[in-house]
Amino acid sequence: MKPLCWQIVPSLLLVLLGVQPAFSLPAIISSSTTSVASNLTLDGKGSASTHIVKVATLELSTDDSHGFTLTISSQSLTKSGGKTPIPFQVTTVPADDPSPNDSDFSISTGSNYTVSTTSAGSSSKDMYIKYTPAALQDPGAYNTSISLVITDN
Repeated sequence: MKPLCWQIVPSLLLVLLGVQPAFSLPAIISSSTTSVASNLTLDGKGSASTHIVKVATLELSTDDSHGFTLTISSQSLTKSGGKTPIPFQVTTVPADDPSPNDSDFSISTGSNYTVSTTSAGSSSKDMYIKYTPAALQDPGAYNTSISLVITDN
C-alpha cells in the first residue's frame, strides 16, 4: 500500500499546472532613420555643439490591460582604438511631434530611459538621441547599439 501523501501530491501538481496565467504579447517594431548610421555631425576643429537627432520610429503595442513599459539603453558612441567616446542620451516623443528640446533629455548617459502606458493598446514614438562631440573630436567611424526592451506592466 502506498502512503497517502503520494496520492495527494500528484493531484496538487495538476491543480497548480491547470491555473497558469495567460500572458499577453508586447511588441516593438522599429524603423531606423536611414541617414543616421553614417551622418552624425562631429562639428569642426575647435568647436562643439549639442545635436539632437531622430534615430528611429517605434510602433509599440500590448494587449495587457495594465499597459507596457519600454526601456531604452543609452551609452556612448565609440571608435576602435579607444579614442574619445561621445556619450549620448535618449528620449521619445509621440510620432510626428516636434523634436524634443535639450531639457527633455532628463536621463543621464549610461542610465536606462523608460516610458510606460497604463492600458492595452498601441503607441507610436519617435526616438531621439542627444550628443555633444568634443571640440577636437577624432574624425572617423563611431559605433554604438541601443537596446529596446518592452514588458507588460
